[in-house]
Amino acid sequence: MRLMTNTPLDKLLSGGIETDAITNVYGPAGCGKTNIALCATIVCAEERKTVYIDTEGSFSLDRFKQLGGNENHLKNIIFMEPHAWKEQHALVQKLEAVVKKEDAGLIVIDSLVALYRLELDNENFQLINKQLATQYSILSMICRKYKIPVLVTNQVYGFGKDEQVELTSRAIAKYWSKALIELKKLDKPGSRVAIVRKHRSIAEGKSIEFEITEAKLKEVRLGLF
Repeated sequence: MRLMTNTPLDKLLSGGIETDAITNVYGPAGCGKTNIALCATIVCAEERKTVYIDTEGSFSLDRFKQLGGNENHLKNIIFMEPHAWKEQHALVQKLEAVVKKEDAGLIVIDSLVALYRLELDNENFQLINKQLATQYSILSMICRKYKIPVLVTNQVYGFGKDEQVELTSRAIAKYWSKALIELKKLDKPGSRVAIVRKHRSIAEGKSIEFEITEAKLKEVRLGLF
């Protein structure tokens, strides 16, 4: 079972994000992560509640409406906005009760690691990483138990001479996420590419190029004029 996102990811992922798995979408700032989160939320909110956790203040009502969201959709969104890692950790620990009470059909966390990165230092890294793994384990349990998708966004960092890109909390994220989708910016303004880096049924390296427009995210069909 899959939930459509009404984005080119649906074609890339053979119909949408899996309903019993964590899908982790990662990439640099401005690559389209929040746009995908908003689109998936709108689809789910047509019929069911969505738990939307915004840790960066990235949710834009104007953008939400541009992508097709309306007042009826907003009524189906359970919006949470933690401002510190401790708050986020407490929210995630209470998520199962919220999902069960509201019969939620989707959990979105945009971004799972923004507050984590602010909190992490050389002295507390073991504790904070343990808490992050705990959050992932709770999310994994919820999506499998209630058969709903979990969509999280993740940040990246560069390293090495060639500035290779790696997702934040790489080992933990790679272990718990059943689907890893990397987003990259292309040279043309508004153009992006989504690449499958891990999936249970789709080949790694499969990709799709898309464009972010005012009204939607649309596939770029190469060679068609």
